[in-house]
Amino acid sequence: MGQGTAESNSTHSGAQVSLLRTFFRTLALMILLLIILFNYKNLIQFYSAFSIANAMTHIDLNQLLEKGFILDIAFFLIVTLSLHALWAVIITISCRPWFLSIADDIVRTQIWFILLLLHLILALAANSLLYPTSLLGIFRNSPLVSIPFISLLSLILFSNFLYGVMSLIFPYKGLANILGATLMCLLLVTFWIFDVPNGQARVNSDQPNIFIIGIDALRPDHLAYRGADFSLAPKLNTLLSQASVYDKTYTPMGRTYVAWMSILSGLYPTNNGARFNLAPPELVQKPFPLVEALSRRGYQTTYAMDERRFNQIDEEYGFDSVVGPKVGAADAIIANLADLPLVNLLINTPVGQYLFPYLNINRAYGKTYDPQLFNKRVVTSLSTTAPNFLAIHFCQLHWPFTSKDFVELDSNQWQGNYNHYMYKAMLKKVDMQVDNFITQLKSKGMLNNAEVILLSDHGEGFKLPEDKLTASTPGKHKLNVSAWGHGTNLLAQEQSEVLLAHLSYRHGKPVNKAVQISGLFSLIDIVPTLRSIMKLPQTARIDGQPLPKAKHQALDERMVFVESSLPIGSVNASFIDEKKVLSETASLYEVRENGRAVMKPEAYQNNIARKQRAVYYRKWQLVLLPDNDGLILANIQTQKWQYLNSYHGSAPWKLMLTSLCEHFKYDAGVIHSEACSKISKIAY
Repeated sequence: MGQGTAESNSTHSGAQVSLLRTFFRTLALMILLLIILFNYKNLIQFYSAFSIANAMTHIDLNQLLEKGFILDIAFFLIVTLSLHALWAVIITISCRPWFLSIADDIVRTQIWFILLLLHLILALAANSLLYPTSLLGIFRNSPLVSIPFISLLSLILFSNFLYGVMSLIFPYKGLANILGATLMCLLLVTFWIFDVPNGQARVNSDQPNIFIIGIDALRPDHLAYRGADFSLAPKLNTLLSQASVYDKTYTPMGRTYVAWMSILSGLYPTNNGARFNLAPPELVQKPFPLVEALSRRGYQTTYAMDERRFNQIDEEYGFDSVVGPKVGAADAIIANLADLPLVNLLINTPVGQYLFPYLNINRAYGKTYDPQLFNKRVVTSLSTTAPNFLAIHFCQLHWPFTSKDFVELDSNQWQGNYNHYMYKAMLKKVDMQVDNFITQLKSKGMLNNAEVILLSDHGEGFKLPEDKLTASTPGKHKLNVSAWGHGTNLLAQEQSEVLLAHLSYRHGKPVNKAVQISGLFSLIDIVPTLRSIMKLPQTARIDGQPLPKAKHQALDERMVFVESSLPIGSVNASFIDEKKVLSETASLYEVRENGRAVMKPEAYQNNIARKQRAVYYRKWQLVLLPDNDGLILANIQTQKWQYLNSYHGSAPWKLMLTSLCEHFKYDAGVIHSEACSKISKIAY
C-alpha cells in the first residue's frame, strides 16, 4: 500500500516537472513559428511591414520615437506574444491528463507533438475558413476548411483542455472529469451560438433621430438615378427611389476628413481651417456648433467610422462618443504585422476591441473586417432613451478595394481595368452593409421619427473613357484632364461629384417626396438644412444654404467652390503602390506625442499654394491651376474644355473668376496670381 502511494506521488511529481518542460518547449516553438510565418509573409506579399517602415524613414527618426507611437507598437507586440504564451499554457494543460497516466517520456513527447499539431491545424484551418484572403489562409480550398471538420476538431480539443483543467481542480476523478468537461463544453457552445436580442429603443417622438450616412468614394453615375445598372447597388437604388436626391452636388475637397469637416461645420475648407487630411488640430475650428447645439437639446451625439487613418474626428470635435478603430500612426505598421492566425481569430471577438484597438472593426485591415459587426457596434452604441445624432461613414468602397472574401471574376463585367472592376464588386458589398444598417435601425425603432441624409464624401477616378473631358480644339493643347483616385485633379469631374439625398421617416417609412432636384449643391448645405429642420438659431457663420424640398425651389445663380489636395505622382500609376505613395508624402508629416500623425504646420501652409481651385456656375467650371498653368474653362454638359485665354464665347467667366479669386483670396499664391491681378482691374 505504501509503495503504491510513493509510486503515485513520484509519477505526479514527474508529471509536474514534465509539464513545466512541455510549456517552455511549446512556447519556444510558438516563438519560432511566429518568426517563420512573419518571414513567409514578407516573401509573398506585395510590400512588407519592413518596406512600409522603410518608407516611413522619411519622417524624422525622433518622431517615430514619440511616446504614443512606441507604446502602441509595444502594446501590440506584447499582446501577441502573451496570447501565444497563453496558447502554450492551454496546450500544456491539455497534455496533463495524458501525462498522469503515462510515464514514458517518448510517448509523452509524441502525445504533446500530436496535440500541438492538432492545435496548429485548427488555427490555420479556422483562419482559412473565416478569412480566406489572409496571407496565411494556406488551407483554403482544402478538405480541412469545412465547418464539420473544424467544429469536430474544436470540440475535441476544447473538451480535452477542459478535462485537463478539471484534473487540476479535482484530481483522481477521471470519469467525472470527462463528463464535467463535456457538459461545460456544450454549455459554452450553446452560449456562444445563441445571442440575446435587444429590445426596441424608447425614443423621444418630439425630436427626430438624425442620421448622416456617408459612403466613401461613391460615384453618383454608378447609381440607377443616373442611368447605371440597377443591379450594381439594388438596395441603395431602392432607397434612393424614395428620397429627395440633389442631382449636381460637389464635395468642397475630394478627401474624407476635409469633406466631413465641411459636412459637419457647414463651412468651406477656407473657413473651417481643414485644407488637408491629417490637419494639425490647432489649425482647424472645433468643436462643431451643430453638434453642440444638438447636445444642448438633449441629443446623444455619436461619430462612427470604420477606417480612421486619415480622419481624426473624435470627442474633441464635440461628440459624446466615437465608434471605430483607434487613431494613430501605428495603424499602418500594425496592420502589416497582424496577419497571424491567432490574432485574426480573436480580432472580431468581444475581447478583440480591447486587445487589438487598431484592428477591430477596421476596414483598412480588410482581411478580417466584418461589416455587420461594425453595424451592430454602432447601433448598440445609440441611446435608447434620448434622441440620437449619428454621423457614420462606411469605407468598404475605398481603395484598395479588398475584403475578407475573394471577389469572383465575372468575364462579362471585366473590361481590363482592375481597380474599376474591384470598385464595382465592393459597391455590391457596401450596398448590403448599408441595407443591413438601415434594417437594424428600423428593428430598433430608430426610424419611427428620423431625418436621414445619405451622401458620399468624394468620387473616384479610374481613367474611364467616358469620364474624360475633351479639348474644344483637338490637337493644339495637352493637359492632364483625368487621374486615378480622388482629390488629385479637379478637371476629373468624377472625383468631385458626390451623392446627396434626404429622407424623412415616420413610423419606419419615408414620408418625403421622392424627387430628383436639379441645381448646384454642396456638402456644406447639410448643416443649414438640419438647422432649418430643427429650428435651431443661427449663432455662427455658415457658407451653405438649406436644401430645397422641391424642383422649383432650386436656384440657378449659385456658385459652388471646390479645391484639390496635393498632386501625388505615385497615385497616377496604373496600380497604386502604397509604399511609393508613403515615400512621396511621408516627409510632410510628423508624429506627435499622442501617437497621431499630422501634417507639419509649415508644410501645411506651404502646400496650400500647390492646390488646384475651381468654381462651378450653371453648366460651367472654371479651374485655376498652380504653377502658372493658366485658367481652364470647361463645359460640364458637353464635356469640353479649353484654355480661357483662347475662349471667345459667352460664358460668364469674368464673374466666375472674380468669385474664385475672392473665395481663395487669403491663400498663398492666389491673391498675387496673374489671373486674379488682371481680373481686379477689369471694369464691369
